[in-house]
Amino acid sequence: MSRIKVMSKLLASRIAAGEVIERPASVVKELVENSIDAGATEITVEIERAGSRLIAVTDNGCGMDEEDALLSLQQHGTSKLLNEKDLDRIMTLGFRGEAIPSIASVSKFTMITRTADAPGGTKVECDGEGNHTMRPCAAKVGTRIEVRDLFANLPARRKFLKSAATEEHHIEEVFSMIATAHIETSFKLIIDNRVSIQTPASGKIEYRLREIFGKNFVDNLLPVEYTENGLHISGFIAAPGFTRPSRRDQRVFINSRPVEAQAVYRGIKDGYATLAESGRYNPVVLFMDMPPEELDINVHPAKREVRFKAEYFISRAVASAVSSALRQLRTPEKIREETVNEELLTLNGKLPLSMILDAAEVSYHPEKFVQQELPVNIKYSVADTVLPLPPVPEKRENTDQELPAKRAEDTPEKVPENTPEKTPEQSAVSPMVRPVAPAAFSGVWPFRIIGAVDRTYILAESGSGLVLIDQHAAHERIMFEKILDRYNTKEVEKQQLLLPETIELPRSMIKLISGNKTLFEKLGFDLESAGGTTVMVNSIPVTPATHRSVADWINDMLEELLTSTPVSAAITPEAAAKAACKAAIKAHDELTQEGMYALLEQLKLCRQGTLCPHGRPTLIDINMKEIERRFGRR
Repeated sequence: MSRIKVMSKLLASRIAAGEVIERPASVVKELVENSIDAGATEITVEIERAGSRLIAVTDNGCGMDEEDALLSLQQHGTSKLLNEKDLDRIMTLGFRGEAIPSIASVSKFTMITRTADAPGGTKVECDGEGNHTMRPCAAKVGTRIEVRDLFANLPARRKFLKSAATEEHHIEEVFSMIATAHIETSFKLIIDNRVSIQTPASGKIEYRLREIFGKNFVDNLLPVEYTENGLHISGFIAAPGFTRPSRRDQRVFINSRPVEAQAVYRGIKDGYATLAESGRYNPVVLFMDMPPEELDINVHPAKREVRFKAEYFISRAVASAVSSALRQLRTPEKIREETVNEELLTLNGKLPLSMILDAAEVSYHPEKFVQQELPVNIKYSVADTVLPLPPVPEKRENTDQELPAKRAEDTPEKVPENTPEKTPEQSAVSPMVRPVAPAAFSGVWPFRIIGAVDRTYILAESGSGLVLIDQHAAHERIMFEKILDRYNTKEVEKQQLLLPETIELPRSMIKLISGNKTLFEKLGFDLESAGGTTVMVNSIPVTPATHRSVADWINDMLEELLTSTPVSAAITPEAAAKAACKAAIKAHDELTQEGMYALLEQLKLCRQGTLCPHGRPTLIDINMKEIERRFGRR
């Protein structure tokens, strides 16, 4: 008896759907792309319960008649490919004919459609079990598709969906990417009866970017325009100094399709060359138009990745485009000319704040008092007391001998059981701090600082040899424990800003703040929405040696929360405290001798001073035996 069986069409369609439909955002992507291929100029997406209850996409495209409506539900039914040669000249967003049948097989699917020359519309309903009905109905020209109870017939797949906030974030990200690539189309995203994103059709990409990403984002961009051998590159790149901690703001579009392409990312990095900051990424919005036969987009089920016939040429062209744009200068006067004009007033029906203030002739003169900045090199302690500069001890003749008894507590394994109690600041252990693995450092605590290597690693001397301290990791540990301790004891110290600072943030970060407002307040952040993509910062926590600008600090902190942890309705205090450590001193920040000693003494008071909050070592030791062995003395 044969062991091989042919799958039923229903089972095969559900397996295929698993590759195309990963989550609710995949449904939004496929349906909106179909609407754009149908020539729609107005597209509305409605979401309920993060897409698990309802995903509805309505457009004013060309629509379908009865025969096409039925054929669209058949596997590989498409109007975009006719023969094998068309596969090398794909210019549409969809082409496989898999999206609609895949969606219909894992949900309760309803499609209402009508063509311009038809007297009425057609309504098709599928129950997710392979059964469908069709009947005439009244309808507008275009198509409306409703997807209800997604993955209801696949409980295993539904169980792997993330929280509602996470799924909504993915939907907004997909929607924003498509809206960015098609400025000639009007888009509206409604989540739980609330308009999340609404952007009208526009002739300028700057307007679309401002509506989606905020004015501050656009004001820090430089225009790109480059053409070489049939490849046209346009869009914007970030001005030097405008960076993000992750690549999520490097947005690339090829023939109006959002993609991920390593060849393009390499070109961006090469274009910035020495202007690129280590561990940071410059935001870009690049549109690349090229002959369709020069790339292959049929290499990923979701069409996210592409391959080029000439990757080296693509990387070199992108690098040339970026380096050429960096030579241009975008002055503040030019920015004002671009943003304050009559055309901008029709964007959302609101007057720019600058025009209102100019018309009102508002005059403001701050008082003589100027808010003090916290310098990098101050001397500080957990108890907020100033530590004296430790005296430099006399030279030790025998480096192998043990430290004096007064420093016995520096070596954890030699601490006697009857050690005197530490101060409350040292002994208070946060109940939310999880146990961590022992650090790699097992040497004697350093007692004298010799200098710094590359303005990144502090070089110190201990009784057993040399110790290298990572100044960034060490300061992160100090800030992490201080912020978390104050959160637990409810003694948060806030630094009230003399003048509240307004910053522009992506919509996903706005939701992150509004959903966790109480937590941020307990950590010392007073963040208030000012409407749209603007947030007003009224206060920040008092932290040791806060030296970064408020806008950069808040941006990096929220970026860390979005990228390192799932976007959920409740962020843990530990995650927020780790993200708040983004204000720590960085590599290549120059510290004075006093600042180095203060950092070392602070680190010594930490509960786990040998590891940073992310698990990296803060200091490593090189004992005398290793040094002598390297020099051939042993």
